[in-house]
Amino acid sequence: MDKTRIMIVEDEAISSAYIQGTLEQLGYIVTSAVSTAAEAIEKAEEDRPCLILMDIHIKGEMDGIDTANEIRMRFNIPIVYLTAHSDEATLERAKITEPFGYVIKPFDSKDLKSSIEIALYKHKMDTKLKELAHYDYLTGLPNRTLFFDRLDQSLKQAKRNKKDVALLMIDLDGFKCINDRMGHESGDEVLIEVAKRLQYQIRDSDTVARFGGDEFVVVLTNLSEAGDAETLAMKIIVSIGKPFHFKTPYCAIGASIGISFYPADGYDPETLLKKADVAMYRAKENGKNNYQLFSDTHKKVTGDVKEVLLGALRFVLKHKEGWGHGEWLELLIGLREHGFLISKTIEPPVGAILETLNKFCFLPPPHTTTIEEVLSHICSEAADFVATNNGIWTIEDWNELLSNMESKGIVLNNSAVLLFLDIIEATKSLHILCC
Repeated sequence: MDKTRIMIVEDEAISSAYIQGTLEQLGYIVTSAVSTAAEAIEKAEEDRPCLILMDIHIKGEMDGIDTANEIRMRFNIPIVYLTAHSDEATLERAKITEPFGYVIKPFDSKDLKSSIEIALYKHKMDTKLKELAHYDYLTGLPNRTLFFDRLDQSLKQAKRNKKDVALLMIDLDGFKCINDRMGHESGDEVLIEVAKRLQYQIRDSDTVARFGGDEFVVVLTNLSEAGDAETLAMKIIVSIGKPFHFKTPYCAIGASIGISFYPADGYDPETLLKKADVAMYRAKENGKNNYQLFSDTHKKVTGDVKEVLLGALRFVLKHKEGWGHGEWLELLIGLREHGFLISKTIEPPVGAILETLNKFCFLPPPHTTTIEEVLSHICSEAADFVATNNGIWTIEDWNELLSNMESKGIVLNNSAVLLFLDIIEATKSLHILCC
């Protein structure tokens, strides 16, 4: 078992040396012994000790109580006060910092050890209680309570630094089908995986929380420009849209995202949340699997976006002239001539489709047809499947697709089925990015 690491804050050299010697005799590790508030805060951040023994009456602009409060707020390290004075005014002031114990000087080693061990145990229990109160039991993400606290702190910091904050309200599309048709156990696995995918997309300075059910929220801080929030929203939609592979079946869901901004859309958490929610429902009205800014919710939605997208997907998937890298530029030029500009964002899924289709050429086609017919049919089925289901499907939908293909003479072996799934996944990414 690792030894407990303790930091000493004491401005009297003789007392500090005595305390350090006592701690080491008791089997503890002393990370440092400092005498000022500045040193204490610096070493607390650097060493992250398990506990700090803090003399209340250190010299300088900040005494031990002020120093302890700063450390508690920033690093959540338990503090045990050392004091030779136990006057009521001092104790009342010290209570505000929520210390984990007091040791009256002079003390013996048994009293010191008892105070330290009780403090460590209380801090451990306190941490567990806070986790239960502030974190979602299933995903481990912050819950609503902690989310509002984080958002409030982010807004205060943004006001001081004159920075923008974005709030992203995320609602999963098609999740109810997972629960209804595959069971709540599969639904829980999907939620846990969604949480992991969201955490992977954000920075350490941002917050992702589970708001309840299949709703998640992201607080994006220190924005350089509004476009950063839109970029993140697109990455989240693509990430969540990737198929889930569990014990048995494959399934895929989508995400509708509403975005509001501080200070453009509001100054307080409730207003920003309400407006992000309005934008999220507009995203659902727009066909799901997309994002919407609150500032754009008044705009009309054109109904031909999906038709244009489907045409683009069919063209890309059916372009069968050379699958090697040498033909890549020629393909991009051909797409541009047809009115489809392939950006750096869209290139990866297009390339994945081409490479996967190329692998089909090395598989034996069904005896009733040729490889050209297989590729053509796969291209059409992939585009139709993604557009019809909007990228949201369960194992029943997938099996029905394979059965329909089989009824038309296209029977895929196990390797071909996996390749077909890769095409579906890349096509879904294209569908999201183009929309």
